[in-house]
Amino acid sequence: MTRLGFSSRTALFASAAILALGSAANAQVQEQQAPPQEDQSATDADGGEIIITAQKREEKILDIPQSVTVVGGDTLERTHAVTFQDYLSQVPGLSMDQSTPGVGRLVLRGVNTGGVSSTVAVYVDETPFGSSTGLVNGAVLAGDFDTFDISRIEVLRAPQGTLYGASSLGGVLKFVTNTPQLGEFGARGRAGLEFVDGGGTGYNVNGVVNAPLGDVAAFRGSGFYRKNAGWIDANGADANFLGIPTLEGKDINEGEVWGGRGSVLLKPTPELTVRLTAIAQQIESNAPSSVEVDQDDYDPINGDLRQTVYFRQPNELKYRLYNGVIEYDFGFASLLSSTSFGSSDQTFVLDAVPILGTGLNFLFGSLNPGGPLAGLKLTNQIIGPFQDQQTDVSKFTQEVRLASPSNDTLEWMLGAYYTHEEGKIDQFI
Repeated sequence: MTRLGFSSRTALFASAAILALGSAANAQVQEQQAPPQEDQSATDADGGEIIITAQKREEKILDIPQSVTVVGGDTLERTHAVTFQDYLSQVPGLSMDQSTPGVGRLVLRGVNTGGVSSTVAVYVDETPFGSSTGLVNGAVLAGDFDTFDISRIEVLRAPQGTLYGASSLGGVLKFVTNTPQLGEFGARGRAGLEFVDGGGTGYNVNGVVNAPLGDVAAFRGSGFYRKNAGWIDANGADANFLGIPTLEGKDINEGEVWGGRGSVLLKPTPELTVRLTAIAQQIESNAPSSVEVDQDDYDPINGDLRQTVYFRQPNELKYRLYNGVIEYDFGFASLLSSTSFGSSDQTFVLDAVPILGTGLNFLFGSLNPGGPLAGLKLTNQIIGPFQDQQTDVSKFTQEVRLASPSNDTLEWMLGAYYTHEEGKIDQFI
């Protein structure tokens, strides 16, 4: 078999998610119209209220004139909801198309362009994640951050362009991390083990520590590792395409996820607050979690969760986020400056034999009929095509806001926003 390769660079390629596998986590959800729940964020002062930052100021959820859903950190931890698919079914109007961990299209209120431009903005505290353009696969590379030691997840439905930018046509999904606590030392850990019926074994370990740094500073750090069990098998060599042998194996879609977060809080005066945060996460999977189904009834062929593949299809994602926030309370208003830098790097291999095998062999390989096409023929062997792709996005963001305190009479906010984004897609087929 000959591997035919040519290199190309493009900014308009979106990876297709073949099958979305959802696992419903029994997460407790706080709706705007519902009564307050007991599940509170780590920074809530009043046990009977939910305080969120959906409108970029601290407000009670029942006072916000928008459709907002909040899933608290305690609920996420109790139900072990660590990915989008674990809790999205508990957020009204939110869905996802995903076949590979970390590669998924978030859809809120059914707003979906079907292209590579995102319609749901993803934020981590004050930091926007991913591409804001329609050029670097922002629609299918939504940041699937691990939820360990997360204060809460806020989901805003309806366009949020004024406060969150053009990529929030459908709404916003915001991760709010726990703030370091001054004057307190604490540490805890968690470990888990899972068994998948007809599949492999997975496990996870997590840990977090909060340590005071004198009287005016504190550090909070957390880390996690998760091995995702596989449950999809690869068909054996009996299945073939143009004589190309297929791969064989069990639990080929297993993977790993690990990362950490560190945050330093400085509060030298009651009015001045400085917080520095760094986040790193890596998601690796050995194959997509898609299966072959019958076109008539969509049941798995032969009743088994299997794939027919000719080349291995690993996928790797790296997240890096750095954020510095300075806030000063003048009394009549609060001034906030947020400086952020984030990057997202993806590398994956796509088995292109079913898609391009016949065409490439007809033009350049053993199926070339000769005649007027004879000049295109490169080899007499069967050509086995695959695609190797690297997608890189880096973005610098600076935001400054001056906002009045929350009250019932008049609220105002003035702000300025700057972002500089660089993206690249390298494809080799």
